[in-house]
Amino acid sequence: MLHHVISGNPHGPAVLMGSSLGTSHRMWDNQLPYLEEHFQVVRFDAPGHGQSQDGVEEKAPGELSDATVENFAAQVLELADHLGLETFSYVGLSLGGAIGQQLALDAPERLDKLILTCTAAKFGQPQVWHDRARGVRENGMTPLREPSAGKWFTEGFADDSAEAQGLLDALTESNPHGYAAACDAVSRFDLTDRLGEITVPTVVIAGADDASTPPAVVEVLAQGIPNAQYHVVEGAGHLGNLEAPEEFGRIIGSFLQHETSKARV
Repeated sequence: MLHHVISGNPHGPAVLMGSSLGTSHRMWDNQLPYLEEHFQVVRFDAPGHGQSQDGVEEKAPGELSDATVENFAAQVLELADHLGLETFSYVGLSLGGAIGQQLALDAPERLDKLILTCTAAKFGQPQVWHDRARGVRENGMTPLREPSAGKWFTEGFADDSAEAQGLLDALTESNPHGYAAACDAVSRFDLTDRLGEITVPTVVIAGADDASTPPAVVEVLAQGIPNAQYHVVEGAGHLGNLEAPEEFGRIIGSFLQHETSKARV
């Protein structure tokens, strides 16, 4: 079972939150003030991340695990079943957004709303992820700290942010096999030709200064998913909710509150 933390309104509609590659549920801490009054918030650690370490495959450098985003999405559904949630809304960033897209295709009847932030239908070329997985299997996580700071945040932000430094610390302490398996899963992920099948009400959010999934990449989701809303948040990098918490909170909270007026309580 995925490690998870529940907070907020126990009688409100459920919102599950999936985080980025290399982070944990703590990535969403600064969004809680915008959600907890109205929603039952369930933040989880993705497979191989944080305290979700069950079944992590230890592979030698150059070998691939069997991990897939489809399997990650299935584990999220297992969590929802465990919590007795017939339906829920879902917020996902980067890897978490990939899981959200997969959920929308595999179990659309379970999703009330879908919020995709700083994510993509395909994350570049598979070899990039194979190389990264090999690197952490060989050398551990510490070499990723500096490049991740540059990919996650705008220039200079991490220098003055305790939240950013905490996430980078957690990255270096992560299980390299869990991280590598997620890289393997991302390398196989490509829903470019299936976006038109998503029927769940969706909002897509890009960070204007996101170096990992630039707005042009994120906009592909908004163009491909029928009737999706699209927002670009100025001054935000890849982990955009850290750099622009109020704007992310406003967009996410407004969309969920408006669209969940008919949801179960």
